[in-house]
Amino acid sequence: MTRHLRQSIRQCCLLAVILICAVSAAQSQTANRGWEWQNPLPQGNAINAIRFASDKLHGWAVGANGLILATADGGFHWQTQHTMLVNTLNGLYVFDRLHAFVVGARGLILETHDGGRKWNLMESGTNDHLYAISFAPDNHARGWAIGTYGCILTTFDGGLTWKAQESPSRFHLYSVSFASKFVGIAVGDHGVVLQTADGGRNWKEAAHISDYPFTGVTFIGEKKAIAVGYGGRVITSEDEGLTWTPVDTLVTDDFLAVFFADEDHGWITTSSGSVLSTMNGGKLWFPSSIRTNPKLVTIYFADANTGWTAGNDGLVLRTDDSGVGWLRLTEGGRDDLADMFFLDNSHGWAVGARGRILMTRNGGKVWSSQPSGATVDLDAVTFIDERQGWIVGDQGTILHTENGGAEWKQQTTDVTQQLLGVWFINDKVGWAVGAGGYMLKTEDGGENWFLRPGVTKAWLEDVRFLDEKLGFAVGSGGTILRTEDGGETWKEQERSLMEGTGIFDPLDLPTLFGLHTVSPEQAVAVGLEGRFARTADTGQRWTFDSVEVEVPLVDPLFEVVEFPDGSGWAAGAAGEVMRREAGETAWKRAKLGQDVLTWLHGMSFSDEKDGWLVGGYGLIFRTTDGGKSWLPSQG
Repeated sequence: MTRHLRQSIRQCCLLAVILICAVSAAQSQTANRGWEWQNPLPQGNAINAIRFASDKLHGWAVGANGLILATADGGFHWQTQHTMLVNTLNGLYVFDRLHAFVVGARGLILETHDGGRKWNLMESGTNDHLYAISFAPDNHARGWAIGTYGCILTTFDGGLTWKAQESPSRFHLYSVSFASKFVGIAVGDHGVVLQTADGGRNWKEAAHISDYPFTGVTFIGEKKAIAVGYGGRVITSEDEGLTWTPVDTLVTDDFLAVFFADEDHGWITTSSGSVLSTMNGGKLWFPSSIRTNPKLVTIYFADANTGWTAGNDGLVLRTDDSGVGWLRLTEGGRDDLADMFFLDNSHGWAVGARGRILMTRNGGKVWSSQPSGATVDLDAVTFIDERQGWIVGDQGTILHTENGGAEWKQQTTDVTQQLLGVWFINDKVGWAVGAGGYMLKTEDGGENWFLRPGVTKAWLEDVRFLDEKLGFAVGSGGTILRTEDGGETWKEQERSLMEGTGIFDPLDLPTLFGLHTVSPEQAVAVGLEGRFARTADTGQRWTFDSVEVEVPLVDPLFEVVEFPDGSGWAAGAAGEVMRREAGETAWKRAKLGQDVLTWLHGMSFSDEKDGWLVGGYGLIFRTTDGGKSWLPSQG
């Protein structure tokens, strides 16, 4: 139940944020970039286009949230180039190592003449999203950009000014290619293929083969062209795009991009993370020895041997043998991370989907994988020192290490329910809670776990003990449990939350996901609708904290951390982050410095300055100055 609830929340919030970002203003800016990726590296935003200069060393990759990455060594190392824009960037054209163009959402066109040290915003005259840009190979003053609702822009002065060309289609256009300053092709939604023989003064619909979108098009020679699209569609033309012939590739995956280095050598990327290659101009296609979970949406080759492909989760790959073998140029796991725990400024662990365990010994500068021996999702982690730790997850899984995670061993339980929270007071006494109100206790470090008598059927999401007697657990339907006798008996405390709130039925209380104990007297929990529940009297009475936001909180908060001075952080779905300053009573929205289109679930601070966040797609952020700025790390 709770797993389905969390997944639904994440999916709904992700869709909402994507829609919001899609209509964000072209010049919307972030006050400062602040938080940076720790995992994956160099970042985890989707990459939509990758292109290189002819030297095969200098190149760029662009994507979601205004992402621009630059490399000077063939893609082995990347640096972020900040523009202060958050528009999704979709298309890229590189003239040389200094000069390049980028196009993106809301009619955005950027140009650099200095290798990306400065990106200049060009006036496009449109608010349509732009997906691709191309220039004539025989006249670099002539260029075209295409986008939503049949939008076609052209330039006669090398991109200084742009104006619209009349389009015969209102379907979205996704790719454009020109063989000369006169002959060009644009393809897009609903199988539309447009052709021009006069530089775009007149465009006409040359083909409408299927209702599947065509996602990529390129000229192979002066007259020959190829287009690819969804459902494994490939079509070729021998007469400058006037007529087209289907090609059977025997593949049904969606094709997302196509590139040819010459008339013979070409490549196609697919939605399944594979690459197809041809050595005879597209007559026969063969799968290359690559398959990734993230889909690959862009591909570029500098010659018949050296190429790059990129896609979701910031993945970048390189080949030097025409695509026979591929080298991964980005680092870090991309499995969702559900929880993390830091002992101090150096030692930390993060856990997540499919048995994923990451560990760092240097504060997150480098993260390394640890073998878990598990394939189920792991939901919570805790340590009492550098050696002793426990992890809980699906199907009643409990893992234990006595050597800092070098080896994890599964501990035996009699439950198969999902376990969502774990906490140890010392190396002997610990608790685990989970689905259906299940509570487990151990008094020998987990060699034996005993099911405690249940007092609720609510899903218990988190548990904390201040000593061997006083403890709390929170969960669905606003459940708050308190014990004064080491868990022999538990009392429900949530009804105090209803006082003065207009809530008359306990079933209307928000589910609480995360719990943090500040002192023996004080604790705070967070949950649905961005609610904060607090106690200042050892848990006997709970009240809601005040929240001051311009736009009401609708997304759930999953984790909260608070310090003795009253300051604190909370994080949740759709990248929502909340902050309370010392001396204040209200929580306010905080900025990470860049938009995050995924849920943030785990949070850990070793002190007021040093903290970490984890979430979807293996995302990890770190701060060493209380959230003013964040440091990247290897994953």
